[in-house]
Amino acid sequence: MSRTFSGLLIGAVTLLLSGCAGISKGPFGQQSADLQPHGIVLPPGWPENTDENGGGRNWANQGGKIIVLGNAQDGGVPHVGCLKECCESARRNGQRLGPSCLAIVDMVQKKAILVEATPAIEEQLAMISFAGRPRKPVEAVLLTHAHIGHYTGLMHFGREVASTQSMPVYCTPKMAGFLEENGPWDQLVKLEQIDLKKSEPGQAITFEDFGFGLKVTPIAVKHRNEYADTVAWRIESPSRTVVFCPDIDRWNDDILETLIEGADVCYLDATFYDGRELPGRDMSKIPHPPMVETMDRLQDLAKKHPGRFRFIHLNHTNPALHDEEIRRSVIERGFGIAEVGESFYLW
Repeated sequence: MSRTFSGLLIGAVTLLLSGCAGISKGPFGQQSADLQPHGIVLPPGWPENTDENGGGRNWANQGGKIIVLGNAQDGGVPHVGCLKECCESARRNGQRLGPSCLAIVDMVQKKAILVEATPAIEEQLAMISFAGRPRKPVEAVLLTHAHIGHYTGLMHFGREVASTQSMPVYCTPKMAGFLEENGPWDQLVKLEQIDLKKSEPGQAITFEDFGFGLKVTPIAVKHRNEYADTVAWRIESPSRTVVFCPDIDRWNDDILETLIEGADVCYLDATFYDGRELPGRDMSKIPHPPMVETMDRLQDLAKKHPGRFRFIHLNHTNPALHDEEIRRSVIERGFGIAEVGESFYLW
């Protein structure tokens, strides 16, 4: 296993947001080694003396990691209005997947930055509660855009719930304007429960007190900008880089090559597998690059660096969530499917 990807850890514990019923090997939850051959599959209990090289440092207390807290599309699984087996089985078994969300966690200082504030924010923050403090669950929040699965969790910072004090929220000036001018978000600003940090795309933001210096950069992408614009986030330490792009209309021009350049791990939009999952819907009104197209474009690189490209933001109907044959074919091509609880050493 190359050093670049040896830090990719696939969580094998049963988490609150894991699981979809009816799948013998549980593709939403614990993964067997043959389904995730390119990462380290942690056994139940997450052993305390396992590092990215197989031993020698207590990974639970050292370094900094990216942790996946959610991997589904905005509505999660089960999905309101869906009566298909993918959601009905999840309801019968009380299993859930939350919208796409990452945490950047400093395991030494026990603090975190949240990437997206989803409707499932409480359950997702519970996974990293060791890194929070009373009324300050995280150090900051990074937002991508103004679709409901990506920012509406901010409501929990209001006085009805956490009543945070000046929680830094990094977003574009257009996104900040949307929050400042529309309720109930404007109240969070007026009461100083959130502190909007207006960040122009391409402008790097440095967190010197995270590890050896953490840098995050918003990158402009095109995606149905009804209320605000949309960005991906490039997350960098001096040694490793992760890209998070959960939503984009299509891979036009060289945007895909720009996003992945120099990145160790890339979490990419996988809303739809091949575009046939929603018969009767006009897909031109909800554009996303299908997984099959992304795989075709990145096939050569994926074979050279298995596991580097990981699919996230999967719609509840996406067969890559529950069809074992499709999941296996994705992995055999050198790609990965983000799992709730997986993590990657950033430093």
